Amino acid sequence: MVEKCIVRLATITHLEWNNAMTLTILPVQTEADKRAFYKFAFRVYRDDPNWVPHLWPQRKEYLDHKAAFFTYGEGEFWLAKEGENVVGTIGTAVDASRNQAMGWKAGIFGFFEVLPERYDVAKAMWDHACEWTRWRGLTELQGPYSFAPNGDPGFLVEGCQYMPSIMMGHNPPYYPEYAVRYGFEKLFEDLAYRYDLATINFDVNNGPQIIHKIAQRALERHGKTVIRTPKMKDWDIEVDKLHAVYNKSLAVLPEYSPIELAEFRAQAAGLRSVIDPELVFIAEVDGKTVGFGLGLPNITEALKYANGLQQPWDYVRFALARRRVRSASFKILAIDPQYWGYGLEVVMFLEMGKALIRKGYTWVDASLTNEFNPQTNKLATRLGAYVYRRYREYRLRL
Repeated sequence: MVEKCIVRLATITHLEWNNAMTLTILPVQTEADKRAFYKFAFRVYRDDPNWVPHLWPQRKEYLDHKAAFFTYGEGEFWLAKEGENVVGTIGTAVDASRNQAMGWKAGIFGFFEVLPERYDVAKAMWDHACEWTRWRGLTELQGPYSFAPNGDPGFLVEGCQYMPSIMMGHNPPYYPEYAVRYGFEKLFEDLAYRYDLATINFDVNNGPQIIHKIAQRALERHGKTVIRTPKMKDWDIEVDKLHAVYNKSLAVLPEYSPIELAEFRAQAAGLRSVIDPELVFIAEVDGKTVGFGLGLPNITEALKYANGLQQPWDYVRFALARRRVRSASFKILAIDPQYWGYGLEVVMFLEMGKALIRKGYTWVDASLTNEFNPQTNKLATRLGAYVYRRYREYRLRL
């Protein structure tokens, strides 16, 4: 029945354009379709100096339905076409575990791209996504997400003049305008902060009094507290420990759904070649892992010149450009809520800052954090960071 539904949707979703060209929404099926789906974004962003192509190997994994998401979720990819010309892309998905955790009956849209001045195409794709969602007995559509809960969440609504950091999305300013026009409403927002390292003193003994007082108290009061870097030889064990802390830390947020272990492992594996162990800090109390901070070299500075790693020589370009990266991204600061108030997040942040300066970085992105995150937002403000990119996630009740 589902297969028949998909075929039916693909053939009935259309509208007339200039009374001559039919706009049709078709499923991605062939290798040519997959390549066309990926390459379309290059047309959308060809005049945008801040866009960084998604990596072809990672996109191909999704288009082949081999990404970790498909071990627990359902998803499809679609091309909007006028004749033989691609004029838009979209993905539709269902994450049953996320729905169960949040008490939702929601479908997901993502991988959304459309040319300027083509709201008609955006509308047709969302019409299709809504009907695809209704056919599964669901009552709302949410997005955008690249299916996984933290996969390019939200449309960028502030900061399009900046290049995205690693693991952040980018879009033209008309995408959120189209979403509101269609009837989507705000679900919540995620924030990206910027720290200019030259303006922050990371010395525990000589800096902003309130911050360093907290850090010293954390180190002195809890004699069995250890802040360490990861044991890379015990990769699998370390990743599983951090997964448990990650879900506990974010469970307090109103719209958070736990990330599956398979998804967390897959994302960690994807970052393994990028990770610098000197930028990862793990907090232990009485031998128990209770928090961690993850910093990464901001390799989007290098990927800008790598053409999405589509060809072998693109890897050479990336390797050469990677040597010139001068920014980093603080991706995660997670503390088990049971240990809030210990000052562990301050200690890890200060250790991170000293490591970044020692390695020659000049500024650091901290992203993404939910607008309701009580720990990270407070710390960022106290340390003089400012929001430089803002992403909004949307919902549409069907």
